[in-house]
Amino acid sequence: MMQQQHFLEIYEPYEYEGQNPLVMDGVAILAGPLRNHYYLLELESPLPNGQNSVQQLLVSPRYNGDKIDRAVSSTCTVNIARVPQGTDLTTASSLGYDEIERWGVGKISLQPAP
Repeated sequence: MMQQQHFLEIYEPYEYEGQNPLVMDGVAILAGPLRNHYYLLELESPLPNGQNSVQQLLVSPRYNGDKIDRAVSSTCTVNIARVPQGTDLTTASSLGYDEIERWGVGKISLQPAP
């Protein structure tokens, strides 16, 4: 997949006080555990997560009828999941339940080309 940059605006969790929007690199589309798909994103700098940090996030379209392609190539409201510290999904092709930590809701959009 061609690497694209995205803005990810965080709407939930409401108590999130970090950088917003996040600038992220698109990595790959991964098959999820319930026949759905997730878009793997990598942060430019780690996101604090309690005592740990997160380097990768997964997004999936929030609304029925929206396909993963919309999250990849357009603007889309998404569910956001964290990839646990110490897990790198860069070479994965699918996900299991233990690789997804539900985290929040946001909006993804393509970062305009320079």
